[in-house]
Amino acid sequence: MSEIKGQLLGMLLVLVLFSAVAAAMYGMFSQSTKNIGDRVDQETSFVVSSR
Repeated sequence: MSEIKGQLLGMLLVLVLFSAVAAAMYGMFSQSTKNIGDRVDQETSFVVSSR
């Protein structure tokens, strides 16, 4: 019985760890895409203003 509990605890820990890593990566990527979008908007505004 304790072997099953240990395996379940291990699986739960792995799921929690992967969820935490996925949440951190999602936050980093969403922030990066926002920054890239802002820079693209700046570049296009420079092109429009130079005409």
